[in-house]
Amino acid sequence: MASNIVLFGGSGKVARHLTRMLAAEGHNVHSIIRNPDQKADVEGLGGKPVIQSIEEASVDDMANTITQAKASTVIWAAGAGGGSPERTKAVDNEGAIKSMDATAKAGVKRYIIVSAIDVRDRENKPEPEWYNHVDRQRSDKVWSAIKVYMQAKLAADRNLVTQNDRRGLEYTIVRPGGLSNDPGKGKVVAGKVHLDTMISREDVASIVVECLKNDGTKNMAIDFVGGETLISEAIADAVKEKADTFAGRY
Repeated sequence: MASNIVLFGGSGKVARHLTRMLAAEGHNVHSIIRNPDQKADVEGLGGKPVIQSIEEASVDDMANTITQAKASTVIWAAGAGGGSPERTKAVDNEGAIKSMDATAKAGVKRYIIVSAIDVRDRENKPEPEWYNHVDRQRSDKVWSAIKVYMQAKLAADRNLVTQNDRRGLEYTIVRPGGLSNDPGKGKVVAGKVHLDTMISREDVASIVVECLKNDGTKNMAIDFVGGETLISEAIADAVKEKADTFAGRY
């Protein structure tokens, strides 16, 4: 059934795929973008552009945007895109948390956030028991290269989970591995995965669409990398196995 969806970070690569897919299914995608020059691109994908700066907007501003859209779902696919540490914190951490509060304030329950694989408290929590030597090497390399980004994601995801008694959201945390711009295959591995396989941005968008359709993903965090299982089946298996890969690691 067609619905109204607010998509934060509408100019991003995953978000562009997501806008196209959701619009093709008849949904009204209210795409939040900062730059008015991107309006035509969003409209070309079937979205409805809304100009709003995540950094400058208050919780009330975001809540008003969600209310005006008559949204039933909010999706966070925004990111600073490798900007300064200050901007990364302002968008990936503080901006994401503002969107969570705004979603609750607007009376919307369904909230999906695109995070990243291996976002976890590495200093105080045990590593995932399924990690092997290659996973540890990959984890060390990524955290060394983009620690500020990973810490911002951790802060946001931790806030989403630990503050949910107050907000009452039906959230899903989508945690993809390393991203590529390859065409989507529609096939992945989900749940307790290894870190050495990339996943296409187009497949990440397909995962978000499928999570919207699968109520079992509510209040779960699920890891994804490229694989050979159809996305719908991989998600269904992760739900059945209760493979929440963030639980106990924040």
